[in-house]
Amino acid sequence: MSRGSLVAGARIRVRDAEWVVAHVDQNPVSGALVHATGLSGLVRDKEAIFVEDVERRRGKGIEVVDPAEVTLVADGSPAYTDTFLHLEAALRKSAPTGAAIQVAGKAAIDDLDFQLDPVRLALGAPRARILIGDDVGLGKTLEAGLLASELILRRRAKRILVVATKAMLTQFQQEFWTRFSIPLVRIDSARIRQIRTRIPLNHNPFDQFDKAIVSVDTLKNDHQYRTALETAWWDLIVIDEAHNVAERRGAGGVSQRNQLAERLASRSDALVLLSATPHDGSRRSFASLMRMLDPTSIADPDNYGPDDIKGLFVRRFRTTPAVKAAIKSKVKDRATTRLAFPTSPAEEAAYEALARLTLAEDEGARNEGQRLFKTLLEKALFSSPAACAETVRKRLKTLEADASPAGTADRTALSDLLAAVDAIDADAFSKYGRFLRLLKEIKWSARRKDDRIVVFSERIATIEWLAEHLRRDLDLSEEQVRTLHASGTDADIRAQELVRDFGLEKSPVRILLASDMASEGLNLHYLSHKLVHFDLPWALLTFQQRNGRIDRYGQERQPHIWYLVAEPAEPKVRGDLRVLERLVEKDEAAQDNIRDPSAFLGTNDEKEQEDVVAAAIESGITAEAFSAQMDARAAAMADADAEDPYASLEAFFGLAEAEATPKAPETGSQGGRPSMFPDTFAFAVAAFRRMEAMGKAANCEVDERDRVLSLPIPDDFRERSDFGGRATRAINARFMPPDAEAQDQMLRLTDNRSLLNDRIKASRQGAGGGWPDLQYLWDVHPAVDWLADKVGGVFGRRSAPVGRLVGRMARNEAAFVFNGVVPNLKGQPLVDEWPVVLFRDGAFASVEPVRDFIERINLGVGDIPNVGATEVDDLQAQVAGAVQRAQDFVHGARKRYQGEMDTEVLELAERHDALRARHAKVLQLRFEGMEPTAPQRKRKAEQEARLQKTFEGWWEWVKQTRETPNNPDPYVRLVAVFRG
Repeated sequence: MSRGSLVAGARIRVRDAEWVVAHVDQNPVSGALVHATGLSGLVRDKEAIFVEDVERRRGKGIEVVDPAEVTLVADGSPAYTDTFLHLEAALRKSAPTGAAIQVAGKAAIDDLDFQLDPVRLALGAPRARILIGDDVGLGKTLEAGLLASELILRRRAKRILVVATKAMLTQFQQEFWTRFSIPLVRIDSARIRQIRTRIPLNHNPFDQFDKAIVSVDTLKNDHQYRTALETAWWDLIVIDEAHNVAERRGAGGVSQRNQLAERLASRSDALVLLSATPHDGSRRSFASLMRMLDPTSIADPDNYGPDDIKGLFVRRFRTTPAVKAAIKSKVKDRATTRLAFPTSPAEEAAYEALARLTLAEDEGARNEGQRLFKTLLEKALFSSPAACAETVRKRLKTLEADASPAGTADRTALSDLLAAVDAIDADAFSKYGRFLRLLKEIKWSARRKDDRIVVFSERIATIEWLAEHLRRDLDLSEEQVRTLHASGTDADIRAQELVRDFGLEKSPVRILLASDMASEGLNLHYLSHKLVHFDLPWALLTFQQRNGRIDRYGQERQPHIWYLVAEPAEPKVRGDLRVLERLVEKDEAAQDNIRDPSAFLGTNDEKEQEDVVAAAIESGITAEAFSAQMDARAAAMADADAEDPYASLEAFFGLAEAEATPKAPETGSQGGRPSMFPDTFAFAVAAFRRMEAMGKAANCEVDERDRVLSLPIPDDFRERSDFGGRATRAINARFMPPDAEAQDQMLRLTDNRSLLNDRIKASRQGAGGGWPDLQYLWDVHPAVDWLADKVGGVFGRRSAPVGRLVGRMARNEAAFVFNGVVPNLKGQPLVDEWPVVLFRDGAFASVEPVRDFIERINLGVGDIPNVGATEVDDLQAQVAGAVQRAQDFVHGARKRYQGEMDTEVLELAERHDALRARHAKVLQLRFEGMEPTAPQRKRKAEQEARLQKTFEGWWEWVKQTRETPNNPDPYVRLVAVFRG
């Protein structure tokens, strides 16, 4: 073969192993630098770079494999099973490139069409980078799993990184595994300590794992791991709760998390951001996320239009028609109850002391427009006496060294308040008493395993006080009443374990006392449908997040939510509590009437919402007037949206989303991969049976009724290291999360979704720890790829089987089945064709796609008897001609595809030029009128260089992904031959 064949897609032989070329960089000094991925033996899936001159000096050089160098082998297996398995293995390892969504209706989840919209949008976009901004509880994790699965099947997501909050690591990991068979390695504080003892300091720990999940705070606080992550490359990165990494007005703009996320965004091809609150009400905040997805999209983060962000996000609410229709029978309406109660004399005394409290420091704060410390004290007292006392004591400690008259006066006033607050003992704490009565009224019993209660409070002091007194007054153990907050060492480990335990029937936990760290993303609904707001939030966003822990898709019982509301006699305090009650009303009203309840407060930032409420309380406004203000804001926003779609972000997003049609392009082959088997289960059964016949002991038991395959975990699924003896070798995370290993070390696979769902539920009742003893068998499961490797090598390297289709093909016919792949310059498959070259009487007749051939011949497993000796010599002489015809077919497909891509590239070039001009204009205006000092000139030059680098990087990505090597003889592989 010519040297020109050393291009992306070619198969090469280097150092006695076969590789596929990902891309080639030409170097004038050392010759070609060949980036390749291993295909055989120990180098399989390993990535390497070969230097042409170095390999030549080693003796053998880089040999391009001639596709015609294939030995035909007559298949002697019954019913040509080996041929069908060999062909099926090759089909399953190919990459679908057409528009048909491969995962539709196949994952282990309910089939909800709206959850496929992110997949449609991502496949139809130039680059699979998208924000999923659906409402709380609609299944953003599942939508991310569907998109990840689709990219895995398309061979575009070998390396995946998920970045989540500490408490979400295990939950996210389990969802991806149990529902999509995607094995993520959980890198928490315990795993980091383990890695540091096993991996040399000069090795990147993230190179050890193809698929991992890590906490954003772990990365933020651990410089070594942050640096290691920023130098790794991923095919897909998923960032959960992405609003935490956006620029936020309340956080002063750019944060360490934001910088980390921007760096990560540049280290992956595909990117998925998940957030139910993707903006804080400002365009700049949302722009920061959009720029992570596409750094060229927005020139001015304060001034951009729907066209700039079109196609980069989906955002749906429970009131969105498609969503409402899909979930109406699966999500029950929540029941909310306001529990009012009178206050005790001791509380009244504390409220009166607070009402007449005057602090010198607040006078200065009032003049500067800052929140009053008195307001903070009131908020703390509304939570609990313990929280208020803690706040007062901390302030008194800071005032100890202040000898000024103002400091002395504040110490005296705060000491008097502290005395009044300390006088409120448990018996005088009326809210606590009302909570205990509630438990009696609903006949709650700790003996019931599936009637657990979530109690939210903002203050850790309140949570700890409640834990102590509930254990004492209800005669509950420490394990039955647990606290969930972010303080303390190994908080990530403790949070994950507690969230897991709360959903396990075997665990003793009955009451979960949680801070608002637990209000984002966590599934607390498995054994709980009851939630209590021990203190009322001061932000509507907090209501949404808290209630969403039990009121979410998958909740099988009606959610019950209670709000504890005191009714003190002190007028000012009573009025302030009525203001908070109006937030409850607006949150309930928003469930059916508007998309986003934040319209009532005019901001979508949690801290800013709290500031709006605090300002209202400090102004002395009545609850009625405050409610009218909120209604007026919502009405004004609705009116403004009707007149100007740019008026509010939600209407703005709605316009951009409506203009983005979530449909994949009609390019490439349609309908997904053909198959010789009715389903994946049938293929797996046949593959295991063949392995046993070859002496590769699988010992697989098949339950045809329940559709379950059971076998000891294969040695290949374990690490090669023999530390501690063979029996204790750890699970290789490439095949499954180590946590998912069954206690009896058996592997059980099923495609029975109903049975799997039952086992997932059972894993929360027994000893599974949330990990079911069944694994979902579908095309994404690593075992399917492993089986394809095992049975795909039956005939040996550089061989192809021959089978006779008596009665299906004419005696003078022969069909050569080829697979031809043309990748882009990054090595990703863009064209994956399966031509069948037909000969009659030894002469070329035609070429047809393998799907048409299978349907025409009615090719299927088990119904074609092996008629005995098959002549192959005459076919061997036709191989070279068949190869050329197959290459012509694939080259033609490549030219058609490249023509489509060239048209797209021209459109992208126009967009590129327009965007670059817009960015340059904004940059020019930014410095216009400024004095041209040296620092200003330097700053402008740096920003111009950054702009140039951004656009050059974006355009280089376009070229790398949209261009295919112009090789008239693309590599094709002869997979099988059939004759009449």
